[in-house]
Amino acid sequence: MQSKVKNFVESIVIVAIFLVLIQTFLEDYAVLAGWSWDLRRILIFTGLGFDLFFSIEFLIRFFSAAMEKKGGLYFLEGKGWIDFLASIPLLMLNSGPAFLAILTGSSFFFGMGGLLNILKIIKAIRIARILRLLRILKIFRQIKHTGSVMAQRHVAKITTLSITSFVFTLLVFSIFSGLISLPSAEGKFIEHQQISINNFLKNIDTANASITAANFSDYEADLLIIKNNGETIYSRYDNPLYSTVFGPGDYQYFKTSEFEFFFDVRELAQIQATGNILFFLVVVMSVLVFLIYYSPHFALTVTDPIHVMKKGFLENDYNLEVDIPSMYKNDDIYKLGALYNEKYLPLKVRETETSNSHTNLSMDDFEDLFK
Repeated sequence: MQSKVKNFVESIVIVAIFLVLIQTFLEDYAVLAGWSWDLRRILIFTGLGFDLFFSIEFLIRFFSAAMEKKGGLYFLEGKGWIDFLASIPLLMLNSGPAFLAILTGSSFFFGMGGLLNILKIIKAIRIARILRLLRILKIFRQIKHTGSVMAQRHVAKITTLSITSFVFTLLVFSIFSGLISLPSAEGKFIEHQQISINNFLKNIDTANASITAANFSDYEADLLIIKNNGETIYSRYDNPLYSTVFGPGDYQYFKTSEFEFFFDVRELAQIQATGNILFFLVVVMSVLVFLIYYSPHFALTVTDPIHVMKKGFLENDYNLEVDIPSMYKNDDIYKLGALYNEKYLPLKVRETETSNSHTNLSMDDFEDLFK
């Protein structure tokens, strides 16, 4: 009964892994395709639900292992570190803050000085969402592609190393580029807006501020709203459209002594979403290549020859030769297979024939001698 419950829970986790992969892709695709804020909000709530689910799963698994004094074994050998990275950090740094921003109806309000760093932090967090894809490595435990434990472990190991190296390289590069201020789309955006706002403040006519604002909007396509001492003097769209299309993170806020500026930053989000989708596809394709191509290749060139030789050693009536492909004949495993075919099998056959020639005699064979 306990085994059935465990298998049922594992099946739920596997289904959740596939669903979170779909949700991760759709959350970025929704930004790129310009879906309405209502739909994007649902995807954010769904992401929060998955992060909560996987965080609880990790804590249960970890504490259960710790109670049996196997916490370190689960975290390292049992790939608990994958469960951790794909759950709690994302809950605290991605879906959790996004959920709070929706509840409070606010975005990130910062002055010009700190805005660039904030945008780079957001970019790093969005890249961190790719860590959800590490959950797909857990699926290898459930795949019975081959009966060889060695093949399953080897394929899972090399896939884990490949994907984690790729993901962490992206994260380190994102953080590193933020620390040393490498050129980026965010930096160009901030620089452009700072110059534009400074030009606006130099040319402002206080008596006709609304006219100046309207003229300013003609060459600032990203400008959404300008307020003067709390009063709106320019708005590109009607208020209902803002609530329908824009959510927290879709706009940025600048404030001076008298004026407030709201700019559309969806283009930056779309650039980031494009990169995330590309990274997503690279990881998924890598997993498929290892699963569909490399796993059968490993079984064919390593575990199958070993299986034939092992069976030949253990079973007296098993005399099948190791099939040696010409392209792999210089591999160590096939050199061993050639020795098995040329040395061991002939010897085994002779011993079997000799043994049969002695053991097949019976008293009936000597019956005529006593007549």
